[in-house]
Amino acid sequence: MTTARPIGFIAALGYEEMAADAVVESLLGAGYDGVEWTMAHADELREPALALACQQDLVSGGEVALATTIGAVERASEAGIELVNVLTGPNLWEAGAGPRDDEEAWGVALRGLEAACRRGEELGVTIGFEPCWGTLAHDAATADRVLDAVPVSVTFDPSHFVMSGDDIPALARRWGERIVHVHLKDAFGRPGIDGEDFIFCLLGEGGVPWPELLDALDEVGYAGGMSVEFEAYRYYEQILGSDPTRAAALAREQVAALLADRGGAPA
Repeated sequence: MTTARPIGFIAALGYEEMAADAVVESLLGAGYDGVEWTMAHADELREPALALACQQDLVSGGEVALATTIGAVERASEAGIELVNVLTGPNLWEAGAGPRDDEEAWGVALRGLEAACRRGEELGVTIGFEPCWGTLAHDAATADRVLDAVPVSVTFDPSHFVMSGDDIPALARRWGERIVHVHLKDAFGRPGIDGEDFIFCLLGEGGVPWPELLDALDEVGYAGGMSVEFEAYRYYEQILGSDPTRAAALAREQVAALLADRGGAPA
């Protein structure tokens, strides 16, 4: 039997320019159960919320990035949000960040994650670390280095493991008890530059083996939230007219299709 899980949408794209109440109205109207907020709404967080995404570059961002991350944990706690999603960095999609894979960078990132976990433990907020392309922790091996060193949980985004070639369902089984959130995003390509070597595409059009991944999540008893992260930017701009409400509605239909005929669980 497939587990029914709350479905959310990451309030990025044009949602970042909208008031929080309008975001909630739009996403609930599209059939979502909640919102995964970004730092654009850190001052006006609202329920129903699945998480707060604070994707700071802990490698390149220095003390400012760490302070922002700790502040996100505190704001999430004040708003009753139990999960903050984080990265290691460097965030190669941001100006000023360059590739790193040296021990100094690792030390900075791991210390930052440890600090976030300590503050989260004090406030009852879980820290979900996301292995992500371009960052220190970008594939199974580098993610395991983090998980072996820091008592952090996992925000599982399968799209990044398409590029690394890792066995996505096997990773879900291996990290099962530590997975606290799942991002619904697809990808196609190989490691390199976003838009040249790989793209994030519509759900079902990339390399994520969705039926097998969902089976693996069922096997490990995962019952947490799943948030659509819509990053099919060309489609968003050229077909959807940069309208976040249309993107959210389309993605919700795709999620329903992915979940259809899986033991009768609500889509």
